[in-house]
Amino acid sequence: MFGSLFKGPRFLDADLEDWHLETWAWLMRHRGGMGLVRQTPLVLPSRDYFPPSEAAGEARAEHVFSCVRELMGMQNWPCRLEARERASTARVGEFWALQSTGQAGGTFQVVNGEAIICYARELVDKPAQLVATFAHELSHFLLCTVEEPPPGGEAGHELATELCVAYRGLAVFSANTAFTFEQHGDTFSQGWRSQRSGYFSPRGWAFALATFLELKAAPAEEGLKHLKPEIADMMKAARRYLAKRPEKLAPLLALT
Repeated sequence: MFGSLFKGPRFLDADLEDWHLETWAWLMRHRGGMGLVRQTPLVLPSRDYFPPSEAAGEARAEHVFSCVRELMGMQNWPCRLEARERASTARVGEFWALQSTGQAGGTFQVVNGEAIICYARELVDKPAQLVATFAHELSHFLLCTVEEPPPGGEAGHELATELCVAYRGLAVFSANTAFTFEQHGDTFSQGWRSQRSGYFSPRGWAFALATFLELKAAPAEEGLKHLKPEIADMMKAARRYLAKRPEKLAPLLALT
């Protein structure tokens, strides 16, 4: 539907950009259309969306999970949260270590009509990644009864689930945690730590955020101060790109 409409340079690779737009259309056809988009806020890391809590450990994860469920309109959906361990460290020298984590931060399954969502216990100390993980796994639950396969078929289901996070307004968290790289050290070793989270690149998240905000006709500064600078710059560029090409979003705006 979208590929034949657009010529010239793309913000994303042509096939990927077409997939984004086609998957937005798929989500909107099955889960609320423009009516839902207009009433969905861009969720930000503030007490307006995540009230303060003195809870710690797994109780804190439960608090965050409850907030994300309510923000996604799923507070009454049957869910159970479980914690698990996750760690990955590769030693590359006597005093140097490279920690690289690319495993999923969470898992999802349905048992007797109840969603069981597991999360890596270490994420309690990484609230943005915890929110992104919960949003992704709850998106699985939100989409598991959609009978029409997403664009790209079942092979694209994880990617479609990721885009659903943007559709439900929580992409700021996923964009900021898509990739991190930092130095670390202790008494016995030092090295670097990298973290990949989710299935989109930072540029893919910037495009998803820009699409969401353009559909809502949100102010140009919406959400920028809460994004990593490089993501904010990419999102501004994506919004300029879309604003100059209104024909890209016109099919989505018609999905009421």
